[in-house]
Amino acid sequence: MPLPITRRTMIGTITRACAAASLGVMTARAEQSGHRCRVIALAAWLAAGAGRPCAAQGMLSEHAVVAQTIAGTSITIEYYRPAARGRDSLFGKVVTWGEHWTPGANWATTIEVDHDVLLDGTRLPKGKYAIWTVVQPDRWTVELHRQWHKFHVPPPSDSSDIQLHLATRPQSGPSAEVLTFDFPIVRPAGTTLRFRWGTVVVTLDISAIAPALAVLGSSDAAAPFLGRYDVQVPAEDTTTSRRRIQVDVAAAGDTLLWRDADGPEAERRDFLLSPAGHNRFTPARRAADGQYWADSGTVVVFTMEGGRARSFEVQPRDGGTGSRGVRVR
Repeated sequence: MPLPITRRTMIGTITRACAAASLGVMTARAEQSGHRCRVIALAAWLAAGAGRPCAAQGMLSEHAVVAQTIAGTSITIEYYRPAARGRDSLFGKVVTWGEHWTPGANWATTIEVDHDVLLDGTRLPKGKYAIWTVVQPDRWTVELHRQWHKFHVPPPSDSSDIQLHLATRPQSGPSAEVLTFDFPIVRPAGTTLRFRWGTVVVTLDISAIAPALAVLGSSDAAAPFLGRYDVQVPAEDTTTSRRRIQVDVAAAGDTLLWRDADGPEAERRDFLLSPAGHNRFTPARRAADGQYWADSGTVVVFTMEGGRARSFEVQPRDGGTGSRGVRVR
């Protein structure tokens, strides 16, 4: 590879060239000698690599990375972004019906997750995968391959390398000149991954998987905490409009259940208490997908007397004042 030319290198080259030329043309006119020097200097400059393409020149398909975090799980898409550049019928012509295609260009598009997730309801172990598709007018087959570092041609041929296989239907949307992945919808424990190019839109649902809750060792371990408590609720607690409520702590399999026992039905709270240490429990609330997510910043601490819980205090994650309950039965 030619070395980059510097000002000092150019001056030295010109000086030596001029000196060599002057030895053989001592009697030539000064104007001819100067012209000869300029020609030799130009040749030296070109030989040093001045004619190389500019490194800042853009690629036809630029590299891109897009990421989203949900419930502590990071999802990262890495890909190259081809542009339509006036080509019509991207799908069916540029992308051939029925053949493997990675949705991007150059190297295979990849997805990486740092925890297990559910992709359109199918469990995907944490890791990095290449995304390949088989495109049809009304149906896309999506394959995630464990061999993620692969050029876009030739397509994969080893079916045993497929980690996940699913089918989805393409949709239509506003035209996108440049192929794009994004996350247009973000929920507390889920998101939507969206692909767009031309007027074609394909979406996949991604859901985080709740960590397994800690459990009590036996049903006998729950007995000291069971009962009804009279609870004072601070004004800072916006989960209920009432400042004093009755709460039942009941057994729920191998853990405990907090259940408001009075007040308007719509305001009554119901969640699990998962063991988090000696006489300490973490609230775990049920999400819309049926999973229970622990509120790791909040702790319910019971005070024991004679082997039985006498009271408890809710310690919020922000260090503020929490609810306090006293056993009434």
